[in-house]
Amino acid sequence: MRHDLHFLYTKVHHDFKALPQGIKTLVFGFFVYMLAWGIIEPFFSIYLHSVVGNYALAGLFYSILFFTGFAISIPAGGLAGKINKMRYIKFSMLLYPAVGIFYFLVPMLPRIFSLLVLFLALVAHGIAASFWIMVEGFIREKSPKKETSAAFGLFITFQRLAYVIGPGFIFFFVVLLPFSFEKINWLFLSLLFFPVVSAFMVGRISDKGKPIAAGIREVVVKDGVVKKELKDLNELGFMGGFALLTGFFMRSIEIVVTFLLPLYALSLNMGLVEIALLFGLVSLPYLSSFFLAELADSFGKAKAISLGFALAAVALFFLSFSTEPSATFFITCLALGFILALLQPAVNGLITDITPRVQDGEMTGLFSAVLKISGFLTAILLGFLADFFGLAFPFAVFAIILLVMSLLTYLIRGKVVLRI
Repeated sequence: MRHDLHFLYTKVHHDFKALPQGIKTLVFGFFVYMLAWGIIEPFFSIYLHSVVGNYALAGLFYSILFFTGFAISIPAGGLAGKINKMRYIKFSMLLYPAVGIFYFLVPMLPRIFSLLVLFLALVAHGIAASFWIMVEGFIREKSPKKETSAAFGLFITFQRLAYVIGPGFIFFFVVLLPFSFEKINWLFLSLLFFPVVSAFMVGRISDKGKPIAAGIREVVVKDGVVKKELKDLNELGFMGGFALLTGFFMRSIEIVVTFLLPLYALSLNMGLVEIALLFGLVSLPYLSSFFLAELADSFGKAKAISLGFALAAVALFFLSFSTEPSATFFITCLALGFILALLQPAVNGLITDITPRVQDGEMTGLFSAVLKISGFLTAILLGFLADFFGLAFPFAVFAIILLVMSLLTYLIRGKVVLRI
């Protein structure tokens, strides 16, 4: 056993050193940006519900964020393979202070104006968040061929470290300030600081590419925007489509956690600190993503995804029967965090493996578009199911869906072909 642990440590250490410095710098810069969302995310759906008044409308407004992202994902993916990605990321980061101010003002405005400003905030948020395509495209482009899951494992680990640290701020807000659920909008002011610092950090990374204007012209005129992306997807065949489908349902689990779980926790009479700690607990297993990514590379990404879907189904079934914030409830949420920590690098690694290097940017755009479609549809479905059948019911529905996906993924595991 000690020999196995030493081997794993040695392999992780070697793989970390093998990653290009640009990826490491980007990962740390992204960590600084994510600190803002580590503070905000545990209460985002609660914030939306407090503004609009019911779960169905909260789901609809939440879906706007993803619909906007979907509208620009495919052309942005085409750009990712042509332009200087760091300039694009820096520009997107600097949009977030305006987004934060919009969200902050919403509860202070009359009802009609508040909904309009909320809509604008979500649209601007979706546009700003398009930089994720460039981040993931850069990682895919610069990752050593045999370390695709390891690179994303490092990325996810630091991303979620921010989600572990961020909720800790809530404890100090509650203890040191007269902070309550009615003042959640104040959390959005963190977007005035962290994204700006991150923008200047990632802006120092060297990256080649055309100016943004030239890239847009080529994507629109020469590539035909969506036409080329669909052609690239068709060339990847069945496995390319199925890999994107695994990403679709992986994203569904994440939306269940970020949208439904906080509302469910609130219905169980949890307070600000308890919900923040719960969210930090779900994020804690992601700190082992680098190790779990190594496991996915060794065990087989398709097998890891199949196992992850099956375990997620079991966890969601348990949550659907929870009626109080018991120890079992918290342990189940912790287990769900481990499952997502396994799934994310495995899915990203699988998609990277089957994508020829010359199509990294395009596939990143397609993958991002699929994630946005998943977020859009999942948020709407969760909102309506919660409104009509209660907050526990959607957990059971998605548990059944994930069991089916687990079986299908296991059956196609032998069809994975490495990229060239």
